[in-house]
Amino acid sequence: MEKKQKTFSFNKANESYQKAKVNDSDYNALVNELNQGENFLRQTARNETKTFDNNFINELKEGIDAIMKILANPRTFIKEEQELIQTELAKKVSTLSLRHFSTHTQYIREVDKDGNVLPSKILTIQTETDLAIYENRFIMTLIRRLIRFIQTRYDWIMEHKETYDSDLLLIHNKTTIDGVTYEVDSRIKVSKPSEDDGNSEKNNQLLMDLSEMKKNCSSFVHSPFMEQMRGAKEVSSPIHMTNMIVKHPDYHKAYELWCFLDKYEDLGISYEVKEVNQEFNKEYKEELSRYIANSVLTIHSHMVNQKELPISKTVHYEPQIIFTLEDVTYADSKFLYDAYPEAKESPAIPLPPTPEEVRESEERFKEILKKQKTLQKNVSKAILEDKDRICYEEALKRLEQEEERKALINEVEALRLENEKLKKQLNKKKQ
Repeated sequence: MEKKQKTFSFNKANESYQKAKVNDSDYNALVNELNQGENFLRQTARNETKTFDNNFINELKEGIDAIMKILANPRTFIKEEQELIQTELAKKVSTLSLRHFSTHTQYIREVDKDGNVLPSKILTIQTETDLAIYENRFIMTLIRRLIRFIQTRYDWIMEHKETYDSDLLLIHNKTTIDGVTYEVDSRIKVSKPSEDDGNSEKNNQLLMDLSEMKKNCSSFVHSPFMEQMRGAKEVSSPIHMTNMIVKHPDYHKAYELWCFLDKYEDLGISYEVKEVNQEFNKEYKEELSRYIANSVLTIHSHMVNQKELPISKTVHYEPQIIFTLEDVTYADSKFLYDAYPEAKESPAIPLPPTPEEVRESEERFKEILKKQKTLQKNVSKAILEDKDRICYEEALKRLEQEEERKALINEVEALRLENEKLKKQLNKKKQ
């Protein structure tokens, strides 16, 4: 049968302890003697608070939503390959096929009674969809960067996410009585999960959002898009601002996420620690003195110095440096910022700039801004010129194809008329 856990009240337990105080003169003399010894008391209240960076989470969410839309419908490029195949295998004949056949008469298999020219082989165009355009290689690289970015922070936050509100009491007493030295070292710690200044629920929601984003990014790796992009070359900064990246809302949002990853170096979570030392009043000191006295009486009643202890082995101890009790208690890696990111020394507080330095800084900024605007204008102009040139070249190609098609039709018609003429001459001879 399972034993039922007993419940109790700290207040009632403390009242019972107060009623049981010993008023014996010898006991009080011991307390006074211990108070004259070497004493150290310290009690520290410590509140730990963690705060997530909302901008960090929201920026990632918007960028991931844009990537999900792109993966659902990525832009592609159509590649064409020419291939000479048997006529029976051809599924589609284009003007290019007729033009090639008109200049390669060695592929004429026969001419039927109606004058139709039947080829043995014909040129066909095989089309293939290609995903590996620059914009999609940019998305592929961004996904890999994003996974590393989120995984690093997620692992670190999960390892150091717990914060606590705690009270730590340290007691040290060293007293010599009748040539015997008694030492009491005690450490009592009480801690509970922190409310993070009322942001506990909000922090948990943000952590859930980060976990969901991590899950989505992991699914990107196994998506059909990434499978087809396997082996494609990654891109690097600076990103070439193509027409699609500039104008397409999802690709442009992905570019903004790329820029955010370039400049964001924080962990996305910060910690604040507040400590307050307890002030010991007379009543509290008396309670702690009785606690020390009880500890001394307890060990005095159970000393083993008159018993012979078997010695199993002799151990030689080398001197070593140890932490204090307080150091050991509060040793927590989440506050060791040399883990990630790299530790940076706090810079000295700079002197205020002179008016000349301010003017020079403003002039440099204006010059950089002017160069950026000129560069952006030149890039936009080059994009428009390339677009006009491509449209013009495509129009010329279509005109050439149309002229070639008409010439081929005229040539085929001439061959048909010539064939009919030959047939008529042949019939006359037979008659």
